Amino acid sequence: MVRSLSFIHLFIVLAVGYIGGALLFREIPIAASENWISFFDSRVISTSDGSAWRPFITLLSFFVMTFLLSVNSKTRHAVVLFGAIKCVLFGLSSSYLLYSGMKIWQYAIWWFPFQFISCLLFLIYCVVLSPPYFNRVSRKARNLQGVPVLAGMAFFIFLIEITIFHFLVR
Repeated sequence: MVRSLSFIHLFIVLAVGYIGGALLFREIPIAASENWISFFDSRVISTSDGSAWRPFITLLSFFVMTFLLSVNSKTRHAVVLFGAIKCVLFGLSSSYLLYSGMKIWQYAIWWFPFQFISCLLFLIYCVVLSPPYFNRVSRKARNLQGVPVLAGMAFFIFLIEITIFHFLVR
């Protein structure tokens, strides 16, 4: 029961963040959304900007900042919030892509599945670093064995996504 609760919790955070990003796209001007999206992934705004370094640095900074937040007990509560912010950026970017007229097959093959899996892996990473109240066994002991595995899986998904971007979209 506890395992299913944590996955339900993650999917709710992911769904609410995605929908929140889509609603945010409706409420803010296009120029402001382009600024936030260019921070997240500049390939969304311009597919000709196919540099893999900037999305990689963003992915790495999300993982490092979340790990640093999880180290201190006072900032540990912000870890899942940071995961939700990534989900909001995913929803905002998805809405921008669909608004800008990207072909639906490119969106369905390149953007949505890989960003969805990446956000889900990142949320699992956040839960491993700072488990929710219903998963905590002890407040002092932290099991961080899954952290390198989740980071490696996210990097592998990133490499596949970059490859698909370069061969199908760009």
